[in-house]
Amino acid sequence: MGPNGNRTGEETEGQDAIEHLQDHESKNTEIVEKNLNLQSIDQHLFKHVSGRGLVRYKNAAKNLIPIRRKKKGEKVRSIDSAGLFSIISYSWVSKLMYKAYSKGISINELPDVSPYDTCTHNTERLELLWNQELTKMGPEKVSLGRVAWRFCRTRILFFSIVYTGSLICGFATSTLFMRKLIEYVQSERRSYTEGLKWAFLLTATEFSRALLLHWAWGLSYRTALRLRSACCALLFKKIIRLNYLGDKSIGQVINMFSNDSQRIYDAIVFGPMIIAGPITTVWGVCYILWVFSPMALLGMITFLLFYPVQYAISYYTGYLRSKSVNISDFRVRLTNEILECIKLIKMYAWEKRFSQDLLDVRKKEQTLLLKTACLQCLSICTVPTIPVISAIISFLAHIAAGNNITAAQVFPYITLLDSRLRSSLTTFEYGVECVITTGISFNRIKSVLLLEDGSILISKPILKSQAVAINHGTFACNAFDAERERRSHVAEKERQNDLKDSRDKNENEKLSTLLHDARYIDVLSDITFEATKGKLIGICGHVGSGKSSLLLAALGQLRIVEGQVMRDGSCAYVSQQAWIINATLQENILFGAQFDHSRYFKAIYASNLSQDIAEMPGGDQTEIGEKGVNLSGGQKQRVALARALYADRDIYFLDDPLSAVDTRVGAHIFYKLIRGALKGKTVLFVTHQVQYLNHCDDIYMMHDGRIIEHGTHDELMKLGNEYALMVTAISANDETDFAMSMDEKIGSNLQSVDNSLPDKENEVSSPGTDTNTDTATENDEILGTPVLTIAEDLQKGTIKVDTYHSYIMAAGGYFFSCIVILAFAISVGSSAFSSWWLALWIKAGNGLNTTAMHHNATTELNNINDNPDFWYYQAVYSSTIGLMLFTSLLRSLVLTRATLKASTKLHNDLFQKIIQCPMRFFDTTPTGRIQHLFSRDMDEVDNRLPISLTSLMQNLFVIFFAILVICLVLPWFILPVCILAIVYYFVSKVFRVAARDLKRMENKSRAPIISYVTATVQGLSTIHAFEKETEFLTKFNCMFDENSQCMFMCSIAMRWLAVRVDCLSATVIAITAFLVIALQGELPPALAGLALSYAAHISGVFQYTIRLASETEVKFISVERINHYLRTLVGEGNISQRILQPPSGWPVAASIKFQNVSMAYGEEAPVILKNVSFNVDAGEKIGIVGRTGSGKSSLTAALFRLVELTEGKIEIDNVDISEINLGQLRTKLSIIPQDPILFNGSIRSNLDPFKRYTDSEIWRALEKTKLKNRVQSINGHLDASVGYGGDNLSVGERQLLCLSRALLRESKILVMDEATAAVDPETEIAVQTTIQQEFSFCTILIIAHRLQTVLFLDRVLVMNSGKILEFDKPYNLLKDPNSEFSKMIAGANTVENK
Repeated sequence: MGPNGNRTGEETEGQDAIEHLQDHESKNTEIVEKNLNLQSIDQHLFKHVSGRGLVRYKNAAKNLIPIRRKKKGEKVRSIDSAGLFSIISYSWVSKLMYKAYSKGISINELPDVSPYDTCTHNTERLELLWNQELTKMGPEKVSLGRVAWRFCRTRILFFSIVYTGSLICGFATSTLFMRKLIEYVQSERRSYTEGLKWAFLLTATEFSRALLLHWAWGLSYRTALRLRSACCALLFKKIIRLNYLGDKSIGQVINMFSNDSQRIYDAIVFGPMIIAGPITTVWGVCYILWVFSPMALLGMITFLLFYPVQYAISYYTGYLRSKSVNISDFRVRLTNEILECIKLIKMYAWEKRFSQDLLDVRKKEQTLLLKTACLQCLSICTVPTIPVISAIISFLAHIAAGNNITAAQVFPYITLLDSRLRSSLTTFEYGVECVITTGISFNRIKSVLLLEDGSILISKPILKSQAVAINHGTFACNAFDAERERRSHVAEKERQNDLKDSRDKNENEKLSTLLHDARYIDVLSDITFEATKGKLIGICGHVGSGKSSLLLAALGQLRIVEGQVMRDGSCAYVSQQAWIINATLQENILFGAQFDHSRYFKAIYASNLSQDIAEMPGGDQTEIGEKGVNLSGGQKQRVALARALYADRDIYFLDDPLSAVDTRVGAHIFYKLIRGALKGKTVLFVTHQVQYLNHCDDIYMMHDGRIIEHGTHDELMKLGNEYALMVTAISANDETDFAMSMDEKIGSNLQSVDNSLPDKENEVSSPGTDTNTDTATENDEILGTPVLTIAEDLQKGTIKVDTYHSYIMAAGGYFFSCIVILAFAISVGSSAFSSWWLALWIKAGNGLNTTAMHHNATTELNNINDNPDFWYYQAVYSSTIGLMLFTSLLRSLVLTRATLKASTKLHNDLFQKIIQCPMRFFDTTPTGRIQHLFSRDMDEVDNRLPISLTSLMQNLFVIFFAILVICLVLPWFILPVCILAIVYYFVSKVFRVAARDLKRMENKSRAPIISYVTATVQGLSTIHAFEKETEFLTKFNCMFDENSQCMFMCSIAMRWLAVRVDCLSATVIAITAFLVIALQGELPPALAGLALSYAAHISGVFQYTIRLASETEVKFISVERINHYLRTLVGEGNISQRILQPPSGWPVAASIKFQNVSMAYGEEAPVILKNVSFNVDAGEKIGIVGRTGSGKSSLTAALFRLVELTEGKIEIDNVDISEINLGQLRTKLSIIPQDPILFNGSIRSNLDPFKRYTDSEIWRALEKTKLKNRVQSINGHLDASVGYGGDNLSVGERQLLCLSRALLRESKILVMDEATAAVDPETEIAVQTTIQQEFSFCTILIIAHRLQTVLFLDRVLVMNSGKILEFDKPYNLLKDPNSEFSKMIAGANTVENK
């Protein structure tokens, strides 16, 4: 405001630039309301209150009311409002299922997740129990598994009661009522009434068994959902309290949220079912002793001996799974690192190296997966075989003892073994496996929960005038503990095969041992610091001196070893590398706060964002990609500054925010924001730019983690120590002979340029004059729309045939698939043949028509031991044991080979396809979506799909042979079977449509969770500083509840189908029973028993098979997603162009020629480069300047062919680069990016990933970039670990390592993107000298923010709106007062003078 309250010219100009913001006012109001609703969600959630006794079960008890009416205002019925009959039959979800089938459904039409199933409610319970366990047992003995048991034991006990009831009904069906019905058929003197009685009881108990079983399933689903939500929300709640992840990588954390959460869910669903094993075993033993001779126990002993075998298989499978999970973690972490650094990988043509690294890890994973899959398939295939073999042994032993067997004895026992005991054994085996693997998951989650919280005790200063005070503080960083150090080191060595020399091995072992004792590394020592309220405190020092660590220490985000931290006031933090979330620009600035127009405008103006917003396609509603992919480095930093200013805090921590902007924009931010808008606030300002330090009220200079000087600018200059030497050195460098001669020649012209400027202050302060590079506003125009992220193509309808075709071809083709199917047919057929042969044997009896007089009555003697063909029947019957064992082993091996081959091929093809995609794909596709493909989807294809396929094919053949046998015995059965088949088809069709859509919703709702967790981990420092932990936790809970809602409905849909199919299967038993009664006297008892046995067998198998078919189809959605990317992704490069081989040694001169180059970031996107033509001679040093969006970054993209040209061509040494191989082109170029990119590994691997250079060459490169002393001071030296993204190094050190990498590469063409922006001026001078010396024969393109860096170059290229404005020597451009470059320099000089 002016003195009279009127707006100044600057503010008017800024106001005009963002008038479009008012057009979004109504939209802003909606966003505010949405944010308010999000923040108040907790008010609507049911809070957990401990110690309420039986009152807490009040809501659950309401579900036991038989019939309940729908709640008023409830659009979609939820489970909380359903009655007992509705819950048991799952009719409360029927309306939704039919709607999904007829019209389709969206996620908004699903019933809301129950308040008792939400993350918030269950996390409170689990956290309370966890804290009690931690207090009682201590960190060493604490068990998350024990906590989980206490969390859900009541519901598990109730489940056990209901499940036991279903088991009792199953026993009564097979061993009591079926036996009585077959005895009725064997008898000749019983009435139809008695037969109908047993048939009715048989049917009733089968219906009861089905209803109780599926009620139990529903209980377990809801229990599992609650524990899964509680564990994941508690894990996120812990992560958001941490400053560092310790030895955990982001890949491991992603696996916890995607795979471990699913394993916890499975353990609660299947784990309690292990009680079926002991119960059915005891019942089987009792039945044998009741009906058979004790010799028949041999069969049961065989069956029982298989339990420890199954347990051993499950235990070893769990062991292998734990090892494979560790490798999977490493694979996901490596995938994530590749995705994060994909731009640099492409520019350096490192795709093959990283692809090979990942494929090597996949090979190790594949070996373990093969062993695990073999054991799992062997277990699944032998489970149905063992009951049949046990029955054969029981019967043979019983007969060998001289006893006879009848149909009433045999077939109920076969039903008991084949249906009840077999399913019990299956659930026992899978339940034990789930419990074991979940124990591993619990341990992984526990390791995070036991990490030390990041918060430290911060008290208020004794002096009220102090805002921040540190008293003799020593601070340590635990970002890299010894275990992580050792593992990353070993992993790197394995990748490079660099452990051949035993001496090196010994050194590495010594290094690991040394590091083991250094868990925490002191980063700051003996710090005494004071910041007075309302003052601007400057902090300076060389690269790696501890400036950023000092800010983190004051924020309470470093471990305090000694001393005390005191602070009074709320905080805002701007990190050196700005943290941007995937949201709109406005949401990034508001950061969860309510919208205030005046404050919002002030923040945008002071941050110099007005013009940038005006040029964005959607204004401030433009979507910003992950990590701010469509913003330049300067724009990201200014958005972070606007966020901090809008937050209106008391203390501001600014970590070198001006390094990413040019002098003019930096001046605007310093004077308008730091000195203007933040006037009266306490500001801790880290900077390398000494021109701003003399404006600070107090200055601290740091060196090697210590404060070496403190005072005002004038005081420190008088002392003449380090600070004065640094300022003097910078000033002396600015007055070089070249600069003085330049001033003499063109001084008058510069003055005339200055005079021609209408208003110097206005010129300096005008918004939008940032000349930042990277991906600027041109990236906003990639899509020509405010929405950057392309929505995932959610498939609808039936899984396409092409999906199955691609999987079959990946598995080995149709011929091999036929072999797999044939193996299953023979295996299941041999089991069916054994039962058929036994029925024929019993029917044959003694082989004679022998009768005897007993008490004046004629009795038929039908003892099979008297059959003359006894040994023939016995030999054939016993030989089926070997046949079943051999075929079971065969089918498990062939299926394992096929499925693993398919998953490996799909994984490798997908990765190769994705890494070859153009950068546009990565800019518009969230990383979480791609991570989901390689974590959750690959887990489905690797581990779950093979099991589903095995069970499905096995059960399909079981049903086929069962119906075949029943129809052969009872031809009349064909008619009702046809009618039932129609009903089956309709029910399954309704289910399949709904299940597919629900599963797709679940998959789609999971990917954003992964992206959100990744972004949260990367922005922990900012979140803590702004105290936004609660908001982030609330949003996570909402996202996870949405995923839980979809997941629960998927499971309920499965049960909806199962209960209906089981009721239809019970109808099959009833029809078979009544047909047997109707045909009494005509139907042999043996065949009647065989038919009833298979009818009962269908009851258990039919619903499971239909459900399996749908589950398998749902699991094929993962294959569908992978196949979709394989079909639709297009590789980079001009595929239609023929590839030419450039001359040997190309490029020699390294001249560059742009000829009429036009380029757009997509077919429908606007043209960014417009008919650009210029030549760069061999060895020339060219500076490229221009404001944001002028096209500087696009020149780099065109040169590296990250985007193909629409018109024109680029030649290097007269070779058209579009005609040569992309890898060959990029290996001849080098780039040093503004945002330094390092990989997890060692310093050596980051500098020399292909092991091409000697140690002396690497040390020489480090010496030239002033890093040699720093690297020598680190344990391990060149083999010292570099963390994820280089997070254990300062930003300046990372930039210097990237420069060292370019020095080693020795490319003839180098592109530099303000490569020294984050280093101190003294180091920058030395580095610039090194560049001029070492790259004297190279062609260099320097994209510059700070104009003084281009004054000494050969020529300067000035760009604007994708066109070349000027291209000449700096001297010639400065001579012309009307040139754009002269005006830019004049504006910069005005800033310096000011």
